[in-house]
Amino acid sequence: MAIYHFSVKTISRSAGRSAVACSAYRSGEKLIDERQGKEQDYTRKTGVEFTKIYAPENTNPELLDRNQLWNTIEKVERRKDANLAREFEIAFPHELNAEQRQSMLNEICQELVKRHGVVVDAAIHAPHTQSGSDERNYHAHIMFTGRQIDLETGDFAKKRNRDFNKENSSQTVNQWRETFADITNKHLARAGYLSEVDHRSYADQDNGLQATIHEGSKVTQLRRQGIDTEISLKNDLIKQQNAEKQRLPEILKGLEQEISLAESKISKYQSEIRLEASKQPLRATETQKQVEQPKLQENRLERKSEPSSPKLKQLKDELSRLESEIVQLKRDSDTAYNGYIELQKNKPQEKLFGLVPNPKFSAWKEKYSELKHEFDQKEGDLKLAKSLMASRSDDIKKEIMRLRSQPTIQPNIGREKPQELNFNSVYRQLNHEQKQAYQSIKSVLEQKISGSELDKKLKQAQQAFVAKFKENPNFEVPKLELQKQREQEQVRGASKSKGMER
Repeated sequence: MAIYHFSVKTISRSAGRSAVACSAYRSGEKLIDERQGKEQDYTRKTGVEFTKIYAPENTNPELLDRNQLWNTIEKVERRKDANLAREFEIAFPHELNAEQRQSMLNEICQELVKRHGVVVDAAIHAPHTQSGSDERNYHAHIMFTGRQIDLETGDFAKKRNRDFNKENSSQTVNQWRETFADITNKHLARAGYLSEVDHRSYADQDNGLQATIHEGSKVTQLRRQGIDTEISLKNDLIKQQNAEKQRLPEILKGLEQEISLAESKISKYQSEIRLEASKQPLRATETQKQVEQPKLQENRLERKSEPSSPKLKQLKDELSRLESEIVQLKRDSDTAYNGYIELQKNKPQEKLFGLVPNPKFSAWKEKYSELKHEFDQKEGDLKLAKSLMASRSDDIKKEIMRLRSQPTIQPNIGREKPQELNFNSVYRQLNHEQKQAYQSIKSVLEQKISGSELDKKLKQAQQAFVAKFKENPNFEVPKLELQKQREQEQVRGASKSKGMER
């Protein structure tokens, strides 16, 4: 998930700061502070990924040199409490690579020059992982002058730019926060990412999330050393609660999608079952007289001849049960969602007067945890129902294929008994391998026994073939007997060959 960080800082002489020193640190260069007579050497600084100076057209070339630029500012700004420069501190989305970060920085700085006519000194810094910084924390320091360039002379104007003074600062900063969010989202989309950032506060977004407290450099240093402070602990709790709140709507959305998909699959499976059932050959044989019978009798005959099996009925019942279960899951998720919305509206304060723990908040938090647990349970139940439904669908298809492979048994409409299959009629319908298997069995029996015992065994074999044929006309033949017959034929062929050689 892309992060958003945009802050505006002032580099002021009254705070004992130097524009030359700030620029030297951010660029990782050695600059000479002429006003203080000091050498600001930060050439040993690591993590400076990219630096560049941006300026309007016709700017004096001397001002494009970093050392000359900020020493000129130190001379122009004469007041003891002068604001020497302002700075945008921004964070890059961790999804962007080095080239994409530079492209994003170029657009921001060029827009800054175009909008305010100032000179911009920008640097991209890599995260200080050795000191405990987040490895995704690529950020930029964008320093810019408080005076714009006079396009006629190419030097700084006599009057300061008033876009960031007290009267206009709030409006200007808000405009830049929105601009930065738009530029960030554009470069994320260009890089192929769907995530977006929002410059508005959590309160303005009305998303129920709580803003963290600014930690500052001292708290950050202590955190990197593994030392917790009251501010850092509170921020960690806020981040954890925000993460849980953000996850809950995602669970709801996922449940809705899973339910919709499950309902679609149930409808598809039921259509397939009806279609397969309509293709079954188990239909009453109609005569001209039966066609002329009343339509009510036709429907009765059709209902009697519909294909079915205990297993198929059981699987259909299981599908119906799963459908009812998913409907109930959807109803439960809607109830839980309404409870979640109501819970967010009535969130109490964590502490009374900022000091005393609020018992109502503890009860609220416990209820929130119960709701979260309920959602997790519903999500697990839905996944299980989906898995069972897919399994039952496969079982139904297999059962229908088994029923379709059975021989067509046409019920007799009249009072006569259906004609039973005998071995002779079955034998004529056997395939080559089935006939070969029967002949192999018969040959083996004739070699071993004779008389009434032979007739008895042959009759048993014939009954077995008839039973197999009724169960499945394409039943598998006894492989062992076929193999024995082939081996006997090979032995006979080999004996004949040896006799001819002699």
